[in-house]
Amino acid sequence: MKIKFIISSLIVIATLAFCGFKTFELDDRLCKSNEEIVFSFRLITNGKTISLCKDKNDKYLVYRFGTKENVELTFPKVLDKASWQNFKYYSIHRGGGKGNGGMGDIYLNFKNENAEYTVYHFWRDENRSNEIGIEVKVGNKKLKLKGNINSQEGALQELDSMSDLISNTAEE
Repeated sequence: MKIKFIISSLIVIATLAFCGFKTFELDDRLCKSNEEIVFSFRLITNGKTISLCKDKNDKYLVYRFGTKENVELTFPKVLDKASWQNFKYYSIHRGGGKGNGGMGDIYLNFKNENAEYTVYHFWRDENRSNEIGIEVKVGNKKLKLKGNINSQEGALQELDSMSDLISNTAEE
């Protein structure tokens, strides 16, 4: 009886593996083949990747940190429509170049256990400053890690067009 159960289980697993049961591997930006990059960059300090990816059909938003070989943090754990509500989005920006003071203050915030994470992109046309990175706060301790601007793919402000999924707290 036990042998029949084991053989049946192996047949089911083999059938799933060969008949469309999909496992999605991560690309070098830590997104799966069914996802798109919203915003991604590598840290200056250690070259690790920070990525915000979304399902191509907008089913979820996910943050990943690490390398392709070792993803150290995935947030949230459950990837469904409710995942969007785990993030707080803030965006103020205006175009206009140096003469009109073009600028942007954009960040995405989330809490995971006792840590608060803020992925950010700030720029000012006046002085040509442009900074990306992440700030991690645990209790009263803060760690700010700058991203390599040349490694950036996507843009946080792409979330502006997804107001039906994530609201901009700057507009509240």
